[in-house]
Amino acid sequence: MSSGGVPSAAATVRLSSPLQIRAPGPPSSGAIKKADVRRADCCDYVKHGVCVRSQSSSQCCGQHGSRGHSARRAPPLAIHEQEVGVADTLQLEPLTEEAFVANLQQRFKRDLIYTSAGDVLVSVNPYKKLALYSLDVVEAYRNRPILSHLPPHIFALADKAHWNLRERNEEQCVVVSGESGSGKTEAARIVLQYVTVAGSGPSGAQQDPALAPIKLIRDRLLQAGPLLEAFGNAKTHKNDNSSRFGKYLDVEFDFKGDPVGGTFTSYLLEKSRVTRQLAGERNFHIFYQLLTGADIQLLKSLKLHRNIDNYAFLRPSRPLSMETIDDKRDFQVTKKALETLGFSAEDVVQIFKVVASVLKLGNIGFTPTSNIDGTEGCTVTNDYELFEVCGLLGTNPMELTSALTQRTILAGPVLDSPSTNPAPPPPPPSCGSLRGVKSGGCSSSAAGTPPSFVPSSSMSSTASRDVYEVCEMLQHSTLARLTLADERGSTSTAGELVVADLSASEATASRDILCRALYSRLFAWLVKQVNDATRVRKYGKRKVLGILDIYGFEVFEQNGFEQFIINFCNEKLQQAVADCTLRQRQEEMLREGIEWTPVDFFNNTPVCELIEKNNHGILAVLDEESQRGGPGGDESFLARLCHTCGSSAYFETRNCAPHSAPSDLPCNTSVPPNCFRLRHYAGTVTYGVTGFVDKNNDTLPLDLSLAMFRCEHPLLKNLFPEGNPKRTTLKRAASAGTQFKISVGALMGNLQSKTPHFVRCIKPNELKQPRIFENALVQHQVRYLCLVQTIKVRKSSFAHSESYESFLHRYKMLSPHTWPSWRGSAVEGASYLLRDLPLSSPHFAFGRTRIFVRGERTVAELEEFRRQRLEDLAALVQKMWRGYRCRQRYILMRQSQIVIASAWRSWREWQIGKTRLFKGKKNLFCLYRVAREEYRELKRRKQIEWAVQVIQTHYLQWRRRQFLQRLCVSLPSESPMCREWPAAAKRLSDTSLLLRRIHHKWRCHKYRLKFDQTARNRMREKVTASIIFRDRKASYPRSVSHPFLGDYVRLRQNVQWKKICVETNDQYVVFADIINKITRSSGKFVPILFVLSTSSMLILDQRTLQIKYRVPAADIYRLSLSPYLDDVAIFHIKAVSLSIEFIFFFL
Repeated sequence: MSSGGVPSAAATVRLSSPLQIRAPGPPSSGAIKKADVRRADCCDYVKHGVCVRSQSSSQCCGQHGSRGHSARRAPPLAIHEQEVGVADTLQLEPLTEEAFVANLQQRFKRDLIYTSAGDVLVSVNPYKKLALYSLDVVEAYRNRPILSHLPPHIFALADKAHWNLRERNEEQCVVVSGESGSGKTEAARIVLQYVTVAGSGPSGAQQDPALAPIKLIRDRLLQAGPLLEAFGNAKTHKNDNSSRFGKYLDVEFDFKGDPVGGTFTSYLLEKSRVTRQLAGERNFHIFYQLLTGADIQLLKSLKLHRNIDNYAFLRPSRPLSMETIDDKRDFQVTKKALETLGFSAEDVVQIFKVVASVLKLGNIGFTPTSNIDGTEGCTVTNDYELFEVCGLLGTNPMELTSALTQRTILAGPVLDSPSTNPAPPPPPPSCGSLRGVKSGGCSSSAAGTPPSFVPSSSMSSTASRDVYEVCEMLQHSTLARLTLADERGSTSTAGELVVADLSASEATASRDILCRALYSRLFAWLVKQVNDATRVRKYGKRKVLGILDIYGFEVFEQNGFEQFIINFCNEKLQQAVADCTLRQRQEEMLREGIEWTPVDFFNNTPVCELIEKNNHGILAVLDEESQRGGPGGDESFLARLCHTCGSSAYFETRNCAPHSAPSDLPCNTSVPPNCFRLRHYAGTVTYGVTGFVDKNNDTLPLDLSLAMFRCEHPLLKNLFPEGNPKRTTLKRAASAGTQFKISVGALMGNLQSKTPHFVRCIKPNELKQPRIFENALVQHQVRYLCLVQTIKVRKSSFAHSESYESFLHRYKMLSPHTWPSWRGSAVEGASYLLRDLPLSSPHFAFGRTRIFVRGERTVAELEEFRRQRLEDLAALVQKMWRGYRCRQRYILMRQSQIVIASAWRSWREWQIGKTRLFKGKKNLFCLYRVAREEYRELKRRKQIEWAVQVIQTHYLQWRRRQFLQRLCVSLPSESPMCREWPAAAKRLSDTSLLLRRIHHKWRCHKYRLKFDQTARNRMREKVTASIIFRDRKASYPRSVSHPFLGDYVRLRQNVQWKKICVETNDQYVVFADIINKITRSSGKFVPILFVLSTSSMLILDQRTLQIKYRVPAADIYRLSLSPYLDDVAIFHIKAVSLSIEFIFFFL
């Protein structure tokens, strides 16, 4: 996540009235000048692509025009005219590493920094502003038709992710990866800026008051980036705006695609940079911004001076010139971000007080002193700095001095008898001389206590209170016993709390630990406050789009624990990207039965296992060494690494030769002392183990925690909760390496649960200059990022794959066979669906469980067909609804008209009859009214009869439909043997019987279609047997399930029979078996071989195959069977002058 000051492009983009997107990255030289700083009374300051207009002015002052619009806007259509090389490298021929790099260089020279590499977008850092982010370009990609052809762009990738989230209701993530300085931070920022405005309507609609909450969330999400970068980014050798922490953002969207909230997750801030930087690098940006951009009143309240040389933490690493960073302007951006995120003016001041305290603490020095016992102590050199820090934090100078120069430790147990008391243990290596014992006073000398111990009565009240509170924190109940023993003069105690003086170097290290803890915990608190400001206010199920902006891979001359952690994170990220784009895609093709030729790629899984494997990985060994403690931890850690990991081909130390080296080599002189070397996916890195154990422990002494908690500063109680004496638990926190390993594992799991989109950032040169393209450097990055392998896999595979169920559910409205519902198998439904579409079959492939779509254009065509069909369906729904509304209105008006007309006629008839027709004839008028009522009643009765008939007709139709629909879902088995059938109403019995017969014929037809020729012949035999023997032979039902074989004795394979059948012309054997022949003379059973061919019937000896009888088939005129279970068959044959009968008993 380092941006090198430039993303994959750099030009200011004005998205809407209240927002501007700035192209990622500073200009090459002198482009940021004083004229770029706008007046605060008209426009708010801009950084990192966000410009919020002043509340008092509807127009922008224009002072930032040189930054925002100095580059000429490129109209969208002009993009097509500027295409150079191959934009989509799937069409690159030949597809080699050299050709790919040459294509990138050709496009880079024409400022075309984006290139498509299959499913990956390649972005080359231009290190200058480019006209690729104007409003016209944004609108072109946001409102583009699905089938449009626009060049590769990060807007296209962001729009695709947002579209999939909105239209497919699938969670998405954008993963930005690359080396440090390749433009990752800026690329991630552009993605965030695009997706936060992609769901909003036209620019005029953003003035709608109903969209004010969305606009506020959008502004806060955009402003959170500059704030976190101010506190978490710094200048390094490779990058002027290098992210020294990992950042993952989950943006939540509503169903319209508008952002409603977000959650930031940070990973392991490089807090060692607070106290130490390499030559030519800087500390975190906020220190320089505060000193350069704050006004005089704020600096006075913070007790700071503008001169950076006055501060030890900033003095050694101050660069001579910083043309790409304007700290004064960036400070205004940071302050505006704090205001937008809801920080009050008091909160902002308190935050800056903590930052100022870190700077002031760095100026505190220590002078060595000698104690009475000859041990070394120290005192504070510059008391005025200490008093100013205490004024900022609201604490007592004596307490802070005590916490910095002394350490309270728990000594070993004290025995009752001086004669049996062993020598006291030596002081811990982190402590100096022992100054005081909080136990037995003078009795401590009898217990073997050094003479430098002083009685507890001589200790200050502050130190006594410290010990009491520390004991309470430790839940150490022996203090009361120790004090009681002191009062009684007893020497029997369970242990001793000792105050030890620190040497000057140890006090300096303690000061640095406190500074790092203050800054890192302030940063974590800021992240928490940002999440509170951007959290979703309403609960509900929403979809999330994640944006990962993680550290870039780093290789320096001196690499320590921080570089090891950063590169481990990159290893895990590379493993996840390779799994998604290379391994999983190839495994899916093989699993689905698609023809596939494997593509080899570098698998870094062994490296990840070498680092994170439980009990045997580097992190596990480091944790064990950190828990063991004691002096020489780093050297012991290196020795154990050599013993545990020395056999790995990816690991080597000075005492462990490479895996491929001869075994007789005494040592590996290429590795420096106290170092080990790892073969990462991006190259070999040598790490120095100095400080590994201490940085992995990441512990803060309780004295410092207690001192910070007692400060009056409102933030410190939240930053140092372990300093609260009332805490009941003090569980040991996991080590820094373990915490980071768990966090990275959770991050990888989160990414795998979403649909990923990848941006691979390429650094064109090490000089951070535009127009320079180093082929060797770019080729190295292309190689270890496996870009050519990714293109090969994508070129040989398919652009999109989806399960049959999901594919059918999304596109079923495109076919009349599958709309509105499909009740068959999903594979068959997808097949019907594709037949009804004007798409050629080579564009699709059917796997075992998934359907594959060859190209992105085919997917776009499917989406276009679906969009048009949904518009038609929406028009149909609108038409039916409008028709229904109009008909309801017409019916209401008609009923009202009838009521009004009836009342009016009655009134008119009454008036006419009263004055003209029935004047003086009341009886006739009454008869008239009676007749009229009778007519109305008759008319109403006829209407009721008509209504009853209509209701009955519709009811019967409804019953028929219900019967057919119920029958459709409850049809019996397709087996012809099934006798089940759903019950039907009495009125539908004939219909049900007819449908049952039709269904039976249909399933018999389907059953027959499954037969091959052999099965058909066998079924024909069974049907013939059924016609002959069914209900006529008692043994027939038992034989139905047994297939007819014919040759039961395998006579056709007998050599002797082959000779006989040729002579008798009986080659085609229909039946052959050993049966019992009943002799006519004695009536006994005689076993014989009975053969029936297509031309004759033969009776042979079962051993010699000698033919005893041969009867031509034409002479057999009748066959008689018994209807019982006796298996007796009688063949009637013709003789010359008389009839002969053979009686056989078939076994």
